[in-house]
Amino acid sequence: MTGSHIGKTIYVSGAAPATNDAAGFAGLAWTKVEGVQTLPQLGVSHSNIDVSDLETGFAKGIKGEGSGNDSTASFRNVEGDAGQELVRTLANAGGDEGVASIRIVKGSGPDQAPATGDPVEYAHGYLHSFIRNQGDSTTYEGFSVNFKQNALPVDATEA
Repeated sequence: MTGSHIGKTIYVSGAAPATNDAAGFAGLAWTKVEGVQTLPQLGVSHSNIDVSDLETGFAKGIKGEGSGNDSTASFRNVEGDAGQELVRTLANAGGDEGVASIRIVKGSGPDQAPATGDPVEYAHGYLHSFIRNQGDSTTYEGFSVNFKQNALPVDATEA
């Protein structure tokens, strides 16, 4: 995906895909979330492992365990939006609930609707930490949630 983020839309599903690939994500039911202001930042970071070598006296660094990014998405309030209600419900779920998949599309159809061949980013994990925007003279009514990935993100194209 290249260029500006303007025109991107976000969809959410309250389930994880059967497989972490485009086909697995295609099997989910998606709900568009209106009012997106900031998209979650998808990616994976790895721990570093230093492996000592007595012969050379130099430790070699290798890539260790990976972990999905935990990032914030923010939204302005859109009254009656089913997508925002789903995000709020998943983020406020207790225990190990809140399982979610997200789909970010830069649609080329009318009103940024996805069209065949448009770039799509998928990720699954869980939503948590629903927080309403602080009220003052410089903020708009809305909220933020965090999305923690549980697998590598998947880049694909709209079917």
